[in-house]
Amino acid sequence: MLDARGSRSRRGLAVLALAVLFAAACAPAPSLTGDTAPTPAPTATSPPAPPAPTTTTTTPPDDGLPQIAPLDIFPVTPEELGELDRVNGRIALVGADAAIRSGGATIDLTTGALPSQPTWSRDGSRLAVVSLSGRDAVVDIFDGVTGDTISRTTAARLYFFLTWSHDGSRIAALGSGIDENGGVHTVLDILDADGVALQSEVAAAGSLFVAWDPQSLRLAAHADDRLLRIDADGSVTDLGGVGVDFFAPKWIPDTSEIILTTDIEGSPFLVRRTIDGGDTLKTLGAADRETRIAVNPDGQTAAISRTFEVEGGGGASKIGLPFLPQTGSVLSGAVDILDLETGDRTTVFTGFNLWTEWNPQGSRLLIYAADTVEGTGTWWIYEHEPALAEPEPPTEILTFTPTPIFLGSYAAFSDQFIESPRLWSPTGTDFVYAELGERGSIIRTVNASGALEPTTVGSGEVGFWSPSG
Repeated sequence: MLDARGSRSRRGLAVLALAVLFAAACAPAPSLTGDTAPTPAPTATSPPAPPAPTTTTTTPPDDGLPQIAPLDIFPVTPEELGELDRVNGRIALVGADAAIRSGGATIDLTTGALPSQPTWSRDGSRLAVVSLSGRDAVVDIFDGVTGDTISRTTAARLYFFLTWSHDGSRIAALGSGIDENGGVHTVLDILDADGVALQSEVAAAGSLFVAWDPQSLRLAAHADDRLLRIDADGSVTDLGGVGVDFFAPKWIPDTSEIILTTDIEGSPFLVRRTIDGGDTLKTLGAADRETRIAVNPDGQTAAISRTFEVEGGGGASKIGLPFLPQTGSVLSGAVDILDLETGDRTTVFTGFNLWTEWNPQGSRLLIYAADTVEGTGTWWIYEHEPALAEPEPPTEILTFTPTPIFLGSYAAFSDQFIESPRLWSPTGTDFVYAELGERGSIIRTVNASGALEPTTVGSGEVGFWSPSG
């Protein structure tokens, strides 16, 4: 195991996912809704009043685990659920429980308490879900079509991130561990396709981000301010310092190269480098305070999401992410399309954003722009047409209030989560999102054109689309 140290200002954020998950679980919250059309996002000063709940209160045992308050359940009727056949829909939902929506059917999944991290294998044949069973963390592996349980494995820790290798034989799992000084750090375990640990504590760091090589069972890892290569046998090669932390490396398709942020003479830059020896091949221009990277499946371009502070005009942030300024300034940002050969950039979106994800075809870029003061978000779609001399501006799709779990446990770490397919349908025409509505947390899909009303597909705090429909 390699324990990389020396992390910088955001070391503690590596375990934010767990804190947000437990905090949300410890307060009563409605979890289902029957809304079938988008509703205006409620403001923080005058939230809509939910119907009077009916609950059955039980006293959980004092077993040292986070105590989970009973949930207020608002069933979604079959008439309120939309069909997904138009887009070959299979969507994994987690909230109070877990399910797969497939076409017009709902397949309930058998998990423990607090199901999270629904993660599809890249061919959609399997689905992994993390949950609690008594005092134990467990990983359930389900058949991605039928929902049948393939395996349940007691895990070494409660994982807050999973990603499958491209061949479906392994899962990289990140969770919390305790270092020799009693501090909390992030630990990487490698699991097999049934969720059983093959290699434990392969690497550990204050901040740790990983990405699978599309062509092999190697991982690139950014551990604090070090770049690592992790080979199939679990051996770790330290490729040197990069001078910054808390950024996810991204593989360039059909190469042994990655793109990541590196400090050069005191300033952050984007660089393209090999994973074999770690040598820098190209410097692709300056990076900002927060720079997230989404490589287009075409391997020619990448979306670069930049974040920077703007003085004045701000207010207290209502979305509760610890890296946001609370007073005196606001965050702004931009999304650039970067040519991975020349380093040329074109800005296609301006505004603070937390999620950028290409559709499987590489023709559309989904952008989540966050209003840090109002706590709402807006989905935008950029149509990528390289032949155009001047790109068309992105299209505004809808404004909504995200669920706290999606915002705090997923969107805050979006450059790590988009390492594998998440929100887009396999057709690249629709995407799925989690919304906090008047009656609770719901999962919806919407067409990328913005011309159709969103479709309610069920209750939940987060939903991810199967890569194979």
